[in-house]
Order: sequence, then structure tokens, then C-alpha cells
Amino acid sequence: MTDTLKDLRFKVWIAFLTFLSGFINVGAIRSFSLPVSHHTGNVSHLALSIVHKNITEVFIICSAILAFFAGAFFSGLLFHQRKFGLKKRYGILLMGLAMIFLSLALFKTPQILKVSALSFAAGVQNAMFIFYGDILVRTTHITGYLTDAAFALAMCLRGKKDKFRFFLFYSLNILFFLAGGITASLIKIGSFFISSACLYLIAGLYYFMMRKKQ
Repeated sequence: MTDTLKDLRFKVWIAFLTFLSGFINVGAIRSFSLPVSHHTGNVSHLALSIVHKNITEVFIICSAILAFFAGAFFSGLLFHQRKFGLKKRYGILLMGLAMIFLSLALFKTPQILKVSALSFAAGVQNAMFIFYGDILVRTTHITGYLTDAAFALAMCLRGKKDKFRFFLFYSLNILFFLAGGITASLIKIGSFFISSACLYLIAGLYYFMMRKKQ
């Protein structure tokens, strides 16, 4: 297999993970009016909820923030060596998230548990140690991608033409995140969790297929 084909398969996997992040974030907004892939706005929302003494909102937002932290912490335990390789744990982790969402789809669970599960998945995904060339991939960090895309384009215009590939990578992944969000906005909200489970299962299976053919 040529290196070009291997590289393409790897880029497809990264794009799919970014699509997934956009999908679960919009699904969370539609279901619970709360984003789970980023938390700058949630911390600001938390401040308002505290001032207005809205205890229910404070509890839900804190749960989402802490679940994201827990997800990133869990990934940190798995990928603490910060050395990227096509290890089984990436695929197992994605399929584990699929099982979590399948359980949420099949069994009646409290809203706060569903919000926490979505945020946990986003935290896990964002902290998965993935390198593409010399780019550290953060599949839910779109604000960071916007910043990095702008910076890379500026460097390109200042004469560093090799930075254009960075600009292209970040820009395309922003579009994949957008596509995931659009897809989540088009499906029936009642099928959101089962759809999420299927997508994470596909991501895990694809990873193992890609890994086998490397």
C-alpha cells in the first residue's frame, strides 16, 4: 500500500472524528440547550447562573464541565506517554463510547446523566493524543482551529509557503465540524443517541480496519 493511500485513510479518520464532535455538540444543544464540545461559554453561563441563583442550571453546567474534565483526564491516563502510534486503545475507546450512547438510547436515564455522557465523550475525544505530521489534532477545539488557521495563513502570506498545508488542514476540519452539526440538526431528536452510538461504532471499526492495513 502506498504512503499516499495510508495518509488519506488517516485523514479520513481524523475528519470523521471532527464530524462526530460537531454532531454530538449540536445534538446536545438541541436536546439540552447546552454545548458540550467547548466550555468557555459554559463557564460564562455558569457565572450568570450563580449570580441569578439558578441552582438547577448551576448543577447541570458544573456537571458538563466536570464531565469534560473527566473525559480528558481519562484520555490522559491512556495516552500519558504522548507518543502517537496506531494502538488498539484508540479503537477500543471509540467503541466504548458507542456502548455508552447505546445504553443511553435503550434505557431511560436522567437528563444530567445524558449531558454528562456527551460532555465526557467530547473530553475524551479532544484529549486523545493524535498527531498528523507535526500537527497536534484536537477534534473539538474549533476556536483553536480558527486561531491556528488564521495564524498559518498569515505566516503563508509573509513568505512561509509551507504553512499553507496547516491552513488547509485547520480550515477543512472546521468544515467537517460544521457538517456534523448540520447532520445532527436534520435528524429526529429522538434518534440522536442511537445515531451517536452507530457513528462512534463506525469510527472504531474504521480505525481497526485502517490499523490492520498499515
